[in-house]
Amino acid sequence: MISRPVYETAADLKNEKKVADFVSKKLSCRLVKLPFKYQMDYGVLSIGVDDKEYITGMIEIKCRKIPKDKYDTYMISAKKVLTMLQYMEKFNLNMKLIVRWTDVIGSYTFKDNNIYNIGYSGRFERGDLQDVEPVVYIPIKNFDIL
Repeated sequence: MISRPVYETAADLKNEKKVADFVSKKLSCRLVKLPFKYQMDYGVLSIGVDDKEYITGMIEIKCRKIPKDKYDTYMISAKKVLTMLQYMEKFNLNMKLIVRWTDVIGSYTFKDNNIYNIGYSGRFERGDLQDVEPVVYIPIKNFDIL
């Protein structure tokens, strides 16, 4: 297996943590950073009737350097969306995409009955062929502002 470069920096993780802290307070939930292999950034923890903590949802956090209304859609990897939908189906988890734009933070909740349009795009400026892939376009109007 060929390993890919990791583009996530310490500054990216710091920004992600700030957003996670904001979301945790705003939604009154406890978040836990998930290991990389789970493909989602945070698990949402809830206390069960047996006093054990259970993951009831997962959150993917993205930080963008543009305002929310620059584009009509938010582009995300189709593989990431497929992973979210599988977690929803197999474990009955709530899956959210949280995006911090320069002007607001938005939340999109994935639903199993939604139809997602798949395109082919990605990042071209790094010259990494694996940065261009099948993607899903989520209308910006479908995000709730937190």
